[in-house]
This record gives sequence, structure tokens and C-alpha cells, in this order.
Amino acid sequence: MPQVDNEEREQATVNEQPSETAEEQATAEEVEARVRLQEAIHHVNELYQKQRYKEALEEAMRLQQQYPEHPTVMALTAVVHKPVAPDQALYWASEALKRDTRLPDAWRVRMSIYYERQEWPAFETAARQLAAVTEEDPTPHLLLAQYQLRKGALDQALLSLERSIDIEPAGIAYATYSYVLAQLKRYPESREAERNALAWQERHSYTLMQLAWAADQRGEPERAMQFMQDAIRLNPEDNQVRVEYMDALQKSHPWFRFVWWPAQMLQKLSPWILVILWAAFAIIQPTLLIAFIVLHVSTYWISRGFVNWKVYGKLWVS
Repeated sequence: MPQVDNEEREQATVNEQPSETAEEQATAEEVEARVRLQEAIHHVNELYQKQRYKEALEEAMRLQQQYPEHPTVMALTAVVHKPVAPDQALYWASEALKRDTRLPDAWRVRMSIYYERQEWPAFETAARQLAAVTEEDPTPHLLLAQYQLRKGALDQALLSLERSIDIEPAGIAYATYSYVLAQLKRYPESREAERNALAWQERHSYTLMQLAWAADQRGEPERAMQFMQDAIRLNPEDNQVRVEYMDALQKSHPWFRFVWWPAQMLQKLSPWILVILWAAFAIIQPTLLIAFIVLHVSTYWISRGFVNWKVYGKLWVS
């Protein structure tokens, strides 16, 4: 067996020492770099949470230049782009997912944007992927329930809501659950879900609006009106809340239904039908066109004035 004398052993030991020191130094530098990156990401998230979107975007893009191939940084860049440039947000989310398919922030950005744009197949894919990578996040299940509710898949919506509630009970989830149960004519369970929703004391207009819809489905117009009044007080400027409030008023007050019906019909007409009507009136009788435009434009201000009167006691609120 070959022998190594003492001098050779000492030389070998000396040669190994610098290598170990270099490895330790490299490891320390890597740890320090990771800490700096985490701090930078935390700083961007703080800016984003404070809705300082411009600053968050600048910091994220600076990070992106420093770490051009880092998937987490790409996902962060997608998040901060979402409020100001949704298409760019989708681009960065896609780039992040090419490198790591289990990034929840990237899937969350895609889910949110596709939901807002009503691009349902893409939304459903993103929501299910997010649910798979973050099993403790109720949001994809809640949004899936809203989508399933839209397309009339009530049993699927019920399952999604039950999953959302299992993960994290919340007023909005219980309120939507109450609405779905009411549509399925499971009225006692719907009322129980309503009680659970109210127990969370969420002062949110959309939670109250879901409870109003549930009460209306159960044939309780007065209770529906009560919920809608609370919703409109919380958010009188929201167009959907205002429209739903006006609908609730019609169901509670037959006299108001007669007064508001023409304006409501105008609100529900699609833009291309309005254009055809405008053209027809312009050809037949220009005076009618002017009256039609005035009525159409005034519909918004009529509803807003009525809401202000009911909420604030006056027609105009600055």
C-alpha cells in the first residue's frame, strides 16, 4: 500500500485549509445575500400594502435588475404591477411560473386578473392551481364559488364554499353560502348561515348584499331591504350596491316600482341596443333623441340623488 510521509501529510493539510475557508466564506456570503433579498422583498411588500404602488414598482424593478432570473422576484414584480398594469402583471407571473410552478403569488395574480376580466377558463385554471399549492388559502375556493354561482352550478358552489369555510370561516363566505342554500330552497340552513355571517360582524357592503339576496330568495323582502339599506350606508358610491338597492326598493314599495321602471329598463339595455335606439330616434324625430339622451344620462343622477336622500337625508353630498 502506498505510504504518505509526514511532510506530505502536512502539505496536504495545509492545502486543504484555504479550500475550507473559501467554502465557509462563500456560504456566509450566500446567507447574507439571501437575507438582503428577503429584506428587500419585505420592503416592497410593505410599500404595496400601504398602497404606495409607484414606489413599490420602482423597488421591484430594481430588484428585478439585480436578480433577473429569480422566480420569487418575478412573482413579486407581477404583484406590484397588478394595480397599475395588469398585462405586465400577467407577463411577469407567466415568467415566474416558467421557472417555478408552485409560486402562489404568481397564481394569485393570474386568478385575480382573469376573474376581474371574466376570462373564466383561465381563471378556473389559476384558481385550482393556487388551491393546490396553498391548501390553507380560502380565497380560490371563495372565488370559484362565485364563478360557479354565476353559471348556475349551485352544488359545485356549495362544495367550494364549504371548503372555504373549513379553511377559514368568514362573514362573506357564510353570506354567500346562505344565498346558495336559499336558491336550493334549503331555507332553515340558509337562515343558519345568515346567523353565522352576522356573528362575524363584518361591516362590508358585499357581505350585506349577499345576505340581502339570500333573504330575497327566501321570500323575505323586508329583511332583504334592511340588509341593502345597511350596505348602501356603508358604500353609497358603489354602482352595483346602488343598483341592487334600487331593485330592493322596487320589491318593497310597489309605488316606487312604477316610478323607477323606465329608468331601470334603460340601465339594463346593452350599449349596441342604445346606439340603435339613438339612431332610430335621430331619423324619426330628433327631439325624441334629445329626450332619450337626457333620460339616459339622468338615470345615474336620479339613482344617486335618491340614495343620498335615503342615506344622508339630502339629495346632494359633496
